[in-house]
Amino acid sequence: MVRKFGLALAGAVCAVSSAQVTNTIVQVQASSSQLDAAGFTRVGTQPFISERAGECFVNGCFTTVGISGTLAAKGYLQFQFNDYVYNPTYYNGLYSILDVNYGTSGMTRETLIGLINAETGTTGVTALLPSQASDAQSSSFFSQWLPTSLQDAIVLRWLPNPAPSTALGLSSLYTFAWDVTGVSALGGSALGVDGVYGVPAPGAIALLGLAGLAGRRRR
Repeated sequence: MVRKFGLALAGAVCAVSSAQVTNTIVQVQASSSQLDAAGFTRVGTQPFISERAGECFVNGCFTTVGISGTLAAKGYLQFQFNDYVYNPTYYNGLYSILDVNYGTSGMTRETLIGLINAETGTTGVTALLPSQASDAQSSSFFSQWLPTSLQDAIVLRWLPNPAPSTALGLSSLYTFAWDVTGVSALGGSALGVDGVYGVPAPGAIALLGLAGLAGRRRR
């Protein structure tokens, strides 16, 4: 089920020949063709488009786009911004929200965050709790606007180079990939993924269209 909600805001693979595809849990540098070749499953048939959200778009408020449901444990999401407005007062990177199903893996969210952050030097991606992730002014923490169903998700932040700039039309294409197939405690089940979303750094809280965001959940 595809979900899109307005908000004041904006994986890893087995070793392959390309240096841009890394053996990490998450990644943001590989292209779709590289990820396809490495066995990742694309979410959606084309990039998700994030639009201006309400009057606060001048602060960088854009809709959060993505999908919920039973997703591949090794996959990727692509998204773009339409008529993006860059506001350096609030912008501090791009974010993805990864909704992980831990099942009987024996893993916890905190353990997975630690594993992802141990690879930040390679990926440039930092994993955060929703209560830690916010804009550059600390004025829009994810825990303040995420629905209850996503309060236990992981928020991933990175700084693309170049950063999105103010321009009409579609922005550059951004890709977030994950691979949790090999992440589990000894003898536990594999992890699952129940949703993934992409956003720019929030500019202010704009609780638009959050009702019905929750996808199928298995905890």
